[in-house]
Order: sequence, then structure tokens, then C-alpha cells
Amino acid sequence: MATPTVEYEAALKTTQFTDPGAALLERLREAMAAEEWPDERAASVRANRSRLAEAVETLSYVPSPSPALAAALWRARQMGRILPAHPDCPTIKYTASVARRLDELLAHRVAAAAYTSTSERGDLTPLYEHLRRAAAERAGELRFGFGDRGLADLPLPHRPGWRRIQNLVQDRQIGLLIVASTDELVSPDQPREPGWDREIIEAWLSSCGIRLVCLVDPAPAGDDAR
Repeated sequence: MATPTVEYEAALKTTQFTDPGAALLERLREAMAAEEWPDERAASVRANRSRLAEAVETLSYVPSPSPALAAALWRARQMGRILPAHPDCPTIKYTASVARRLDELLAHRVAAAAYTSTSERGDLTPLYEHLRRAAAERAGELRFGFGDRGLADLPLPHRPGWRRIQNLVQDRQIGLLIVASTDELVSPDQPREPGWDREIIEAWLSSCGIRLVCLVDPAPAGDDAR
């Protein structure tokens, strides 16, 4: 019978062997965890998929994306096409994959501006904080905030706050413009339906590589609300 060498005996003492049941135990642990809190996990997946779609739309406006952004956008779009086998009980692996793609994409953000048109003279800090969070959910970083008070009767091009937004757009300083409602952009003297002005503004911004987000977007007159 062969006698173990000194080197072999030393190796036995220093080498750590993996428990053959470790992989099985890990799979069992994941399977048991998958049955825990399925509602919370499903809600997380729905929220993250929605945020992923919003971020993809914003960052798709970037005229010349970097290689890193282009790769992140491609992976995010691929993830958007993959649906969980069981929407009400997504797996831990799928949940983690969606979160990972979202974190990867949100590492790339565009400068954002907020525009407000209000009648009140009070503190607008809560409104701008709301717009800041909404921009962040859409891969935007709010850097500018301009508004007009009591000037809603003026056509949009004649409002001082809006002219400052126009300057940002013309200088290509932003990639996202966010407003609380489409009504803040609609000129009251425009005889067409409410969506008409918004469509022109959106097309203009899009041609400049800028996304327009209206958090409240009323349906044009005659359309059924959905």
C-alpha cells in the first residue's frame, strides 16, 4: 500500500473541500425564499420595470451616447422584452436581474429642467421637490427650475420663465424637461384642442434631443379618459 508523501499530507491539512451538499442546500434555500413575500417581490418588479422603461425612453434621446450608455441601453431593452414566467410570483433571480439593469442604466443621467406656471404666491418648494423626484425616476437630474406666476393668460413664448427654458434648450444644456401638467404649456388663446400646443413643443424638444414629460396629461376634448 502506498504511503502518503509529506507534500500530500500537508495539502490535506491546508485544502478546504466543499461540502457536496452545499449546492443542494443553496438551491433549497432559494426555493424556500422564493415562497416568501411574493406580493412584495411582484410589486418591486412592476415598479422597477416601469422605471426601467422610463429611463430607457429618456436616455434614448441622448444624441451621441457613450459606449457604456449604449451597452446599458441595449441590455435594458433586452430586459424589457423578458417577462417573468409567473408575474404574481417572480423568481428571486428575475427580480435581481431587473434591479441590476435599472441600477446600471440610472448610472447614466441627463440634466433636467422643471417649468411651472402658477397663480399662487406661496412657497413652491414642495412642487419643485415633487418634480425633482419625478425627474430622478426618469433618469434625469434636476439642475434648473424656472416658472411664471400669474401669467397663464399670456401665450407661452411671451412668459419670462419660459424664455429662460428656451435658452437652455437652444444651448443644449438639458436632456429632459418636466412639468406638472400639460395645461401649463397650453396657450389659452390657441383655438385648437388642448393637445395641439403640447405636440408642437414636444416635437421641437425632440428635434433638440430633449424629452418632454408632463406628469398630468389630460386627454384632448372629446376623448374618453382612460
